[in-house]
Amino acid sequence: MQKFGRYRAAIIALIITEDMISLNVLFWILLCCFDANVESIPYKWLQILINLGYLISIAIVKLESDFRQWRFSDLLRTSVYQIFIVSIVVICCLFALKISEDISRLFIVLFLGIAFVTMTVLHLFTRQILRATINSERRRERAIILGAGPVGRKLYAELAQNKYLGIHVDGLFDDDTTKNKGDVLGTVEQAKEYAIANRVSKIYSTLPISAKNKIIDFMHFSEHNIIHFHIVPQIGYYTNTPVVLEYAGDMPIFSIRKVPLNNWHSTMVKRALDILVSLVFLVAFFPLIYIILGILIKISSPGPVFFTQERTGFKGRKFKCYKFRSMKCNKEAHTKQASAGDDRKTRIGNFMRRTNLDELPQFINVFKGDMSLVGPRPHMLLHTTEYSRLINQYMVRHLIKPGITGWAQINGFRGETNTLEKMEGRIRKDIWYIENWSVLLDLEIMVKTLLLMFKGDKKAY
Repeated sequence: MQKFGRYRAAIIALIITEDMISLNVLFWILLCCFDANVESIPYKWLQILINLGYLISIAIVKLESDFRQWRFSDLLRTSVYQIFIVSIVVICCLFALKISEDISRLFIVLFLGIAFVTMTVLHLFTRQILRATINSERRRERAIILGAGPVGRKLYAELAQNKYLGIHVDGLFDDDTTKNKGDVLGTVEQAKEYAIANRVSKIYSTLPISAKNKIIDFMHFSEHNIIHFHIVPQIGYYTNTPVVLEYAGDMPIFSIRKVPLNNWHSTMVKRALDILVSLVFLVAFFPLIYIILGILIKISSPGPVFFTQERTGFKGRKFKCYKFRSMKCNKEAHTKQASAGDDRKTRIGNFMRRTNLDELPQFINVFKGDMSLVGPRPHMLLHTTEYSRLINQYMVRHLIKPGITGWAQINGFRGETNTLEKMEGRIRKDIWYIENWSVLLDLEIMVKTLLLMFKGDKKAY
């Protein structure tokens, strides 16, 4: 689908061209500084791999949002991701080609470091230039909105706030005089005369479907006067959630939620990562961990090494979730959450919960396909029954597989949810993850989870 925003394709092409030129110029400057052999085959390969790595990073990072609205943190994070991907491609390929020994390690380190700084500064500078250019009076397009109802006013506010789009809305037109708040310039019919007299280049219609004849009339009027005409769907009446436009043949269909993992290729990538990581962990590390923790668990209290509990998974299906047993065997295990001073916990159980070691058997769930490495944490069946009645969007979290760790857990919503507000906060984070999933986001969550394991989490009890 075409992304909203003027010049978007040209801006992405500009950024890619700018980055490619800067990377190659930097490469040749460093080559001269190191007094390296310009005709050296290994260094020629290195240059090719750097460019290949950058193109792969573009494909992975995906510049989907408008570059002009990026914050500094967005610029910084994107540069980190891209340089990280470039470095992985370069290092792996150099070893595969068996030419790594012929290239200076210092050269590679300096190049990647300086490239990161250069890309970030260039992106920052380019963003400011683009904003200033697009926001200039000469570049901004004039627009009017038909309809002063909730959808029309919401569109008015969005276009006024997002000035980087280069659109200035003169005002609204509506036949209902009671809707005039000082920004209604006249009736719908008067919009024609105004558009011609003021050289309006865009007309947005937020009129209801009952105004079909007026909408068709304005479509003809706009084409006759070389004005871009846009129809804004009335789905804004029903939800504030960003919607996704799809097509069934020629019929447009709106989905009320964007779920990247609905795409088969995204699902395959995530599943491949799950299988690879879980298989390596289960073969290389889990047997030793099982023996050590199994002995300690058995010593701490009688009962099995594993604690097995039915939880709610993908699309609301039940599955058996595995954990190392961290509590004494008790009747409340499947109905009551662990709390800070819970006397059911064993001494080794306390340690395992603080360090997340009790969750390690869930790599078995990941390998089986019940869970993923990253996703919303699976809840016990009782919680699903209770909170699905209390929280309107609770079941949305089951649109994807549950995870060993998740976006909510690294953002302060780990552990006991003893209030409705805490659970609502966790659900908001889970839904944000579902709508914004990417491989890089999963890697970020996994790294932050590992850091929390070593640092310690106050909510891990």
